[in-house]
Amino acid sequence: MESKMIWQIKNVKEKKITVLEIVKERLSLLERHKSCNAVICYDKKAVLEQAAELDNSIKEGKSSGKLAGAIITVKDNLEVKGLSATAGMKKYINNIPSQDCDVVKKLRDEGAIILGKTNMPAGAMDMQTFNDIYGRTNHPDFPEYTCGGSSGGGAAAIKLGISDADIGNDFMGSIRVPAHFCGIYGMIGTDRIIPLENIVGGKPYGSTMSDILRIGIQASDLSELHLLFTIIADESKIFPLKQNSGQLKIAYTKDCGDLPISKEYATCFTDFIEGLSAKYQVNEINQSDFDFQKSRECFLKLLYGNMSVSLPMIVRLMTGSKMSNKLKDYLNEEEKREECLAQLDKLMAEYDILLTPVTATAAFLHKSPVKTLGHQAIYDDILVDDTKVPYSVANMGYTTPFSLTANPIIVIPIGKTPKGLPLGLQVVGRRMHEYDLLKYAGIIAQ
Repeated sequence: MESKMIWQIKNVKEKKITVLEIVKERLSLLERHKSCNAVICYDKKAVLEQAAELDNSIKEGKSSGKLAGAIITVKDNLEVKGLSATAGMKKYINNIPSQDCDVVKKLRDEGAIILGKTNMPAGAMDMQTFNDIYGRTNHPDFPEYTCGGSSGGGAAAIKLGISDADIGNDFMGSIRVPAHFCGIYGMIGTDRIIPLENIVGGKPYGSTMSDILRIGIQASDLSELHLLFTIIADESKIFPLKQNSGQLKIAYTKDCGDLPISKEYATCFTDFIEGLSAKYQVNEINQSDFDFQKSRECFLKLLYGNMSVSLPMIVRLMTGSKMSNKLKDYLNEEEKREECLAQLDKLMAEYDILLTPVTATAAFLHKSPVKTLGHQAIYDDILVDDTKVPYSVANMGYTTPFSLTANPIIVIPIGKTPKGLPLGLQVVGRRMHEYDLLKYAGIIAQ
């Protein structure tokens, strides 16, 4: 069955529907779901004019591109010509780019309509989506719950049908967590596969942490992820699709090194794994196969070391030993990162994909920070069943090991809680083998 976006593109080319009709429908949905607060900046007149121009080009028989009929939104820390790009930070409230970032330009060149900008937490520094400029974005189905972050506005817009896909970025789980919470698909490629530029608020210092920050895509269907990825990725950096005639080999971990996970999520995850075991070779891995704890600690030390470059001495002292500004300490952690990369590469040489949870729970009720340090909100613990778990552990413990290694990942929906909250999992692939990952994710998603 064709996805909605693929259907629209096909019917626009066959002149069965106009781009203008599609855009008007999406603008109507945007207005209807204003209370969700997913799309926070758009130019209605300009979007309608772009749609009409594209329709005229199609009527005249001109090339319309591979995405004519696709409606895309863009996270608020990426540049779109003529639309505010604030990253949720007041100091950028008057920042209106004069040009599109590279990814947006590629999409426009193929006929996509850029509907508007989607909400995010200030500086992309949270797993919930709210800021002092635009306020809070709610879960698309359960308004009292979070949609996740930091690419939360995009996930909500897709689930509500406002946009077909959203272009965002992921550093600690910012694409993956909202996709999991909202029940859609999310993808990030290997570092540098999708060009990283024009990040409002800046990217991390140095190449190591810049590799970890990656542009990504959220969509309602895997076929849409695949099409968009082929357009925005640098294919010269990707290995061709592997012709695998043998049985699919799947590794999994249900806890990424003894992390907490809710009973309802663990049950759903286990049921999904058992279903795969009936068809494929499926094996559980442990800490000796890949040191999840080491990778998490390494990620945090590299993050703190990177942050220390721009922070006053008094702040570094307040954070204690977590935030060393010594070059030797940072370089030691870079060496540990290489060890983690090598260990995961070895594991992935034995398996086609690795499956893991995304967070400890499904989406949770909106939480307010107990305090804020700069743009970083500090929270009290999350309840995982009846156990208190640190907010960062519950929401980033499962994602940061693969942030560190910058492996390609696709999040797919696998079920729902008894209440109806969506649940997903991470499908981790081999570095620079995105087309294999898309293929295998499609197989297990069936």
